[in-house]
Amino acid sequence: MGSMTRRLPTTSVLGLVLLVLVGCTEPAQRTSVETEAVEAAAAASPVIRVPLVAEPGEVPPAVVAADTSLADTTYTVVDVNGGAVVGTGSLELLTGPANPWDHAALADLSAITEPGVYRVVVDGETSSVIEVGDHLYRGVLGGTLAIFDANADGDEPSGWHEPSHLHDRRSRIANGPHRGERIDVEGGWMDAGDQLKFTGTTAYATLMLEIAAANQPAQVAALTESASIGVRWLRKAHPRREVFVAQVGHTDADHNAGFRDPTVDDESDDPRRSRRPSYVLTPRTGGSDVAAITAAALANAAMRLGPERRSRLVGRARAWLAEAVALGGVWRNCCYQQDSWRDDVAVARAALWRVTGRRSDADAALASLRRATANGEMNWLVGADSYEMSAIAAAELCGVLRPGDAPARAAVRRPACRILRAGGEAWAAVVASETAFGRAGWAQWGSVRQSESGASVLALAARAGLDTAQDALDRATGWFLGVNPWGLRWQVVAGGVENPYHWVQAVGLDLPGAVVGGPAPLADINDNRGADLVLGEFDTPRQTYRDLADDYVMNEVGIGYSAPAALHFALISPD
Repeated sequence: MGSMTRRLPTTSVLGLVLLVLVGCTEPAQRTSVETEAVEAAAAASPVIRVPLVAEPGEVPPAVVAADTSLADTTYTVVDVNGGAVVGTGSLELLTGPANPWDHAALADLSAITEPGVYRVVVDGETSSVIEVGDHLYRGVLGGTLAIFDANADGDEPSGWHEPSHLHDRRSRIANGPHRGERIDVEGGWMDAGDQLKFTGTTAYATLMLEIAAANQPAQVAALTESASIGVRWLRKAHPRREVFVAQVGHTDADHNAGFRDPTVDDESDDPRRSRRPSYVLTPRTGGSDVAAITAAALANAAMRLGPERRSRLVGRARAWLAEAVALGGVWRNCCYQQDSWRDDVAVARAALWRVTGRRSDADAALASLRRATANGEMNWLVGADSYEMSAIAAAELCGVLRPGDAPARAAVRRPACRILRAGGEAWAAVVASETAFGRAGWAQWGSVRQSESGASVLALAARAGLDTAQDALDRATGWFLGVNPWGLRWQVVAGGVENPYHWVQAVGLDLPGAVVGGPAPLADINDNRGADLVLGEFDTPRQTYRDLADDYVMNEVGIGYSAPAALHFALISPD
């Protein structure tokens, strides 16, 4: 049984440019199966999708969808507890694809300014309830941390399991010139629904949590406690000169072993699980992306430490960065294949500038940032989803990554801010054109992760002065919280996903708040299921979702999915 969070499908450069500029619509002709599903869902009455939770004065707009025109249609916002009408208005017609319906329109919910429970009413149809309260976005953020507790490995405390994979303390290196040597790689995080450990996803999650902590003082203790698990393990991942660990665990033995309690692996009859190997970066494997994002994570963690500990962590960050530059290519691997690495170098150099103040680091960060984004109008490259990370470097140099940060000097700040705003414009265009429901990304494997990282870029671009970013950010926030064809919040919560794909099923537990991969193309889902899933009521061939515990394309949870959601809600939550 597969359980790994996979690389998003590669789309051609030209295709991505067109997606950003004009959006991507569904085919004009539906298949017979799709037509049958749409006809079953269609009715004379509209369907209303609302954010299931929100904060007063910050309620994302609702989307109303129907197979008949919504022109000249009005809506009403009602306080459920008192029955009072708190707002009315006319629907704003949307141009993005409304699939599986023919038409969609926006209902502005800014009239909701007080805590309470509300519904939206259109043509006699009533929406799900919207719970509105102070600091509810902090609850959304807090829920994302469950995965970091459950997936804590080794002797790191976990509320879901006893110590696991303690034999990682004497893991044998499986490749490269140091093959056969033993190293201590116990601890850290298991990656996702399975139990492999990856340096790249650990570093990415650590980086997102560190930045989230700097943006959300009310939850700084919980965020830094989670991030510290990653920091401790990343320090172990470079145990000595020329040894930089990229993966712990045998891909086939771990990944294809089904759901199981992680505490049993040390006693497994399979030596590949009981004595898990480590794989290191070499010139043959490449790995500049992995090494650079690790440098960035360590440099960010160093910012909250005292002088002596900070200096040691900065030294480790520079060692990883030097390895990234020396390797000069991406890591060739089973599961997280990237196309780029200069964006990761830009993030690392920008973080080192922030923590040390060295002007040369800022200059080098800008040079790497320009190279990473030097592809004409392809500002979708300004991302924060671990595959494209330029937005984090741009925000750092622009001075908007954390409250109170000073920007780099004008010669660095100005181009960095321009790049960040251009990226925000591209993501705003995606929100407006990809789907009427406001997703900040494309229908693909890991759509929730990409939308959450896109939302983070929009939040940072708004800080950098992009006027159009806030409306797009509100819509992307709404999509995550229930404004989507399925009316689901993309977390394991009431009103959200009920059946996460994760090893906790083996011990009869759940992961409240963890983020799933979300809707994906039906062909991708069936490629991994064995072609046994058909379109559901709200599905189309390009975007299909079913709440199934045995499907890891749609429902796997992992540290790489929850991390950008944590940053998104840290950026939009008030202090």
